Amino acid sequence: TKKAMPVPKPARPSAHLMNRSGNCSRNGRRGAVAMVLHRTDTAVTATGQTVRFDIRAASAFEGDTRDAILGLKYRNERANALVLATLLVPCVPAGTDLFTWAPTSDRRRRRRGVDHAELIARHLGALTGIRVRRILRRVGDARQTGASREERRRAVGFVAHGHRQGTRVVVIDDVVTTGSTMRAAVAALHEVGHWDVSCLSVAMVE
Repeated sequence: TKKAMPVPKPARPSAHLMNRSGNCSRNGRRGAVAMVLHRTDTAVTATGQTVRFDIRAASAFEGDTRDAILGLKYRNERANALVLATLLVPCVPAGTDLFTWAPTSDRRRRRRGVDHAELIARHLGALTGIRVRRILRRVGDARQTGASREERRRAVGFVAHGHRQGTRVVVIDDVVTTGSTMRAAVAALHEVGHWDVSCLSVAMVE
């Protein structure tokens, strides 16, 4: 049986990326104050419309957090997903209606036996009481790890299906590097009527 790693301590981020915020879940209870990495990005839809959105992360991609993510992704240490989801709880934007995730390809899901982003999202939903739905499907199967910024930008794509309009959606992932995955996810969601979308990741590469 794989053992979960100790709960990682959020790494100390660069000052220009840090926001300190206490967030409320839908039941109104205030979570613990967390150090949240934050940046604003822009997605471009298939019709050329630009969409600004927020990306938040609980930690820099280093230390115990990095080890826990890599253990989940490459060593099948599935218990780490709950550890990582716990880090995200105080970072959830107030008023969130729905969690979804940036899915891996079908081929990688079959090989690994699980989609690690989905596992984190479902644990986060259980911890917060917020619904979790699969509304994105990855198009293409190019490898992200080790790819250049331009290769990532060209390789990532998603298609989405609609949900109830007016729903505030948060896309969950394990780590944000260039942001290309999140941009593609937000663009796909916007194209089917999800206009209030933000992104939440366990870690962010600075």
